[in-house]
Amino acid sequence: MKRILVIGAGEYQMPLIKRITEFGYEAYCVDKKKNSVGFKYATGYKAIDILDKDGCLKYAKELNISAVMTYGATISLPTVSYIASKLGLVSLPEETAEISKNKYRLKMRLYENGLNIKGDFFEIHSPEEIRNHRIFLPVVIKPCDGSGSKGVSIIHNEDELENAIIYAFQNARYNEVYIESFIEGEEYSAEAFVAKDEIYVYAIVKTTFKKEKDGSVVYGHRTPSGLGKDDTSLIEKEIKKAIGALGITVGSVNFDVILSKDDGKPYIIDCGIRVGQNLIASHLVPLSRGVSIMDNTIKLFLGEKIDAKPKKSDCIATRLLIYRPGVIEEIRPMEDVIGKNGVVDVVMRKQVGDLQGEYKEKSDTCGWVIARGSTPDEAESNAQNAKDILENYIIIKQLGESK
Repeated sequence: MKRILVIGAGEYQMPLIKRITEFGYEAYCVDKKKNSVGFKYATGYKAIDILDKDGCLKYAKELNISAVMTYGATISLPTVSYIASKLGLVSLPEETAEISKNKYRLKMRLYENGLNIKGDFFEIHSPEEIRNHRIFLPVVIKPCDGSGSKGVSIIHNEDELENAIIYAFQNARYNEVYIESFIEGEEYSAEAFVAKDEIYVYAIVKTTFKKEKDGSVVYGHRTPSGLGKDDTSLIEKEIKKAIGALGITVGSVNFDVILSKDDGKPYIIDCGIRVGQNLIASHLVPLSRGVSIMDNTIKLFLGEKIDAKPKKSDCIATRLLIYRPGVIEEIRPMEDVIGKNGVVDVVMRKQVGDLQGEYKEKSDTCGWVIARGSTPDEAESNAQNAKDILENYIIIKQLGESK
């Protein structure tokens, strides 16, 4: 029986733990939180901090594991690579895993290897350090170790700068904040997978994000992107160059890319050496390309044969279910929505009694709706229509509002 150790047992690792056992393998996991959601799906587990490399290695040796991995997070990658290097298992190089933790170091590695870089970028370790730098607005401010848009601000006015820096440091685990020039243009996400010396760019995903005049937020993704062959080729070449520069030899990598309005070049504005969030890896890629990144990850890290080539190119789109702030009072059955008018599924992340906050980051959402269409525009329209309809199914009581 093959045993796999998963570093982390939280929300992002839980689907991987379940899938390992569905394959018939034994899934073990570690996490310092004794009530981690992944523990109940595992064959066995131990409460160990995922940053405790030697503690996790000791547990791995006790189990005599066949593979070690994580999913959906970068904080655990250094421990995964450390264990794999000690036990001769498949994994990323340790240097690459360490770089993955810091957005500034990632950007610097891309800069040193000749990737497209526009404007200035630098790192600060306290709010006061900003005085040592000359700022040319607009800029983007983000925690070096952030994810899910936590602590991220786009600043156009100098009056907003101080509060944005404080907000970033509040969400920075290691007191490291990264500031870069804002690039005006169209934003795309790209999902890639590295296996057996091959790089598969599974999807270039068009990102839609806008705030309407009434305060509502429209946020979602679609694939195919609608880009022409030349722009698609430019983005794919930049992604593959970045993968080489970062030393990514195996597994998933997700990029956020801006296609500049000024010069038409693609600029990588973020990179996660992990699967994409917002259902990109879990739903968009399998539904649009006919491949399961999770299944291939498990097999790849076990050293088994995989079939990573895409099988199709269908039109799929999502919308985040972002509604007015308040407490979710009721979630009505959605059977009459799913399966009609292109709607493939609705994935909820909140439940009755949860607080739906004003949208600031990716966790401030009730969930997602996924839709398909005969064209990218139709898929996106179907997703947006479904999001509007579902507002009547997710009943939110505003704070201070009487029944």
